[in-house]
Amino acid sequence: MIERDQKRPAERNIVHCLQCYKPQESLPVHLARVCMKKSTPEERMEQVQKARASSKEWIRRNRTWNYEHLRQLLPDRRSRITMVKELLRRGFFIINQPEESDMVLDPEGDSATVDAATTAESSGDPRTMSASVRIKMKEAGLHGKFPARSKLLVSFKKYLTVSRKVPNWQQEVDNVSRFLRYLQPTGSEPSMDFLSKSRETRDFLIALKRTDMCPASILNYIKSMKRFLEYLTLRLDLKKKDPQLRTNCQSYTNMLKTLRKTLFKTNYDKTCDFRLDGTPSIKDCQKILRVAKPDFLRIHENLLTGKEVSNTEKTLYRYYCEALLIFHHMQRPGAVEGFTDADWVERIAQGGRVVIGVWKEKTLSMQIALTQDEETCFQLYYKQIRAKNIGLKKFCQSFFTSTAGEAVHSVSQDMYRLHEMYKLAPFRSQDVRRAVETAAKKLPADKREAVNHYLAHSADVNRTPLPQDIVNAAVLLDSLKGTSLDDDTSLAELSTAGTSTHTSRKDFSAFLDRFPVSLEGRPPTKKRRVDLGFPEDRVFYDKWRTAQYTQREEYLLSHFTHRKPSVSKVARLIAQEGWKANCPKPEEIERLWKPAPTGTIEADEVIIKCVSEQAWTGLAVKDFGAEEGLGVVATRPFSKGDIVCDYHGKVIRAAEGMAMMEGLNDDARYFFFFKAGQRDLCINAKTGCDCHPNTDTVGRRIKCCSKRPNLEPLHCVMKVNGEDKDVILFKALQDINIDTQFKFYSGVMRESFLGLDLDWLDE
Repeated sequence: MIERDQKRPAERNIVHCLQCYKPQESLPVHLARVCMKKSTPEERMEQVQKARASSKEWIRRNRTWNYEHLRQLLPDRRSRITMVKELLRRGFFIINQPEESDMVLDPEGDSATVDAATTAESSGDPRTMSASVRIKMKEAGLHGKFPARSKLLVSFKKYLTVSRKVPNWQQEVDNVSRFLRYLQPTGSEPSMDFLSKSRETRDFLIALKRTDMCPASILNYIKSMKRFLEYLTLRLDLKKKDPQLRTNCQSYTNMLKTLRKTLFKTNYDKTCDFRLDGTPSIKDCQKILRVAKPDFLRIHENLLTGKEVSNTEKTLYRYYCEALLIFHHMQRPGAVEGFTDADWVERIAQGGRVVIGVWKEKTLSMQIALTQDEETCFQLYYKQIRAKNIGLKKFCQSFFTSTAGEAVHSVSQDMYRLHEMYKLAPFRSQDVRRAVETAAKKLPADKREAVNHYLAHSADVNRTPLPQDIVNAAVLLDSLKGTSLDDDTSLAELSTAGTSTHTSRKDFSAFLDRFPVSLEGRPPTKKRRVDLGFPEDRVFYDKWRTAQYTQREEYLLSHFTHRKPSVSKVARLIAQEGWKANCPKPEEIERLWKPAPTGTIEADEVIIKCVSEQAWTGLAVKDFGAEEGLGVVATRPFSKGDIVCDYHGKVIRAAEGMAMMEGLNDDARYFFFFKAGQRDLCINAKTGCDCHPNTDTVGRRIKCCSKRPNLEPLHCVMKVNGEDKDVILFKALQDINIDTQFKFYSGVMRESFLGLDLDWLDE
């Protein structure tokens, strides 16, 4: 016993259990006794490996914090210093830490922090304002939440992430959790009692207003609750317990709509942009259109001339088109989001302009008259950017779409990003609309009514103006603005003027001409950029790095058309190239990998070599007994879309194959019929091929089965040994594990040969 105790190490490495998040000296014993006592030893060992890898990763990367990062996360000085002290007490390391004298807090409330917050608030720093609002919420008892592991909130999170694919799901879950905690101060699980608490709901929204929270944030709370109510109506188990749930949820939703109108109607005149001194004018709100127009014109020109345009530039082009509707035609973001492709197709030419109407809902109605130049850029976006975003496999009716082919989530957020690109104070649609209303007060009553109707502010919602009335209102609005939007070169002139308009300015195209992007190149230094007349900021520098990152991403993916790569393979390839920075992570390449299209597969040298030499790997022939005979199993994992092997044999005409099948029983399964264009062909794998006469090729042993096949046949024309040959490849329909038998189904091929006796395929 003494000898065994002496051999045992004095201290063991502490590893946290990923199930209960508690530190354990002997994780295998803990899992076997507590968290995974019903699991197999292999599953427990796998969990131990994951926990040890997680612990190493935390020690390697996550124990060190940067004070500048904490400054961004916690703008409030008192909160930041308190967090720094707590991290140091817990054993974390903090780099770029300020002097010890700067870490002292004023015991009476840290007046320096208050003064700084007051100054920043008056200057319009949204981060500091949100911090001050957060403090007021905590003081008012509005910041409490239900535990994150509450069953209802966990299932709501799953609904947002899986069913709705909401990107900012965490914010919505937190909003609902705070909302429900105020209505239900006690308990660890939210109940359905909140549906009857209308007075408490109103008190919560009023309390949020008193914390100086901006109306947009309060609106987000209401939107989150409406989505939560939508989720509740889909829960069948809850509807069984409470048959009136749907009715109660609808009543609560109507109440939220009423409260929303009341809150924002009383606050409409009081709400102003806190970022500026005084009320902004129309020209102030439209500054983004003037500043971003040169880049917009450059992208427009590149689209017209067929030059390559990056995804970032396509997004900027879309942002500007949206900004034209928001800040030039003064439309609400909701109306722009409701703009569909059908609305664009049904546009009407009238009086030298183009009239468009959106009739989704009363609150989302839009009647505008675009100029001919604006129609030109919208049509270019519609044909060259939107069409490529959607492609052939996406179904989206919205006019404005993301690069992923989905409807734009929030036009308001797009406008914020557009202002952020050019380092301008962001304006909202209500800012420019309020400025227009102020300017329109000097107009006669009839003209003021026309402007209000153009802005969808007319009280007469049943009035349907004629197209010419909309054009007249748009012209009146342009004369009212008096801005310099049209001082620059118009789009019509640009389409015929070539590049003469922009020869005097250093744009990104000139930057690429001077510093071409390559896989092995390095981005130019700031000195080189400035010496050649380019801006001092990092805009072009970051764009250059993004272009190189994309090139390297495509380069790495091009090496793996045959099968999905493993992380280790991608890491070895990156190491061979010698890339140390600005390159994708191996895990990202593994995630982005997609099965190659037929054209790429037909030209892939690895696949051609495997077909020519029959050198397929990861396959083995197995005897499944007297009844089933020989089959093929996987000796390594395959991913969905991988090319497994080919059905190898001599290619003959289908009629010749049918004649050879007469009188054959079991050997009939070695004939594979397929259609190549207008040709009816057959692969005879019974006698082998001329190139491999004595080889029992593995593809001929794969069973044909209509029940749960994991392979599908793919016809390709490949240049094998210098000749174009018809080849049938087997592509994985799903992820395939080791020892899984391969099966394919040729039902699609059967439809091409109606009338042929192919019943043996179902055996």
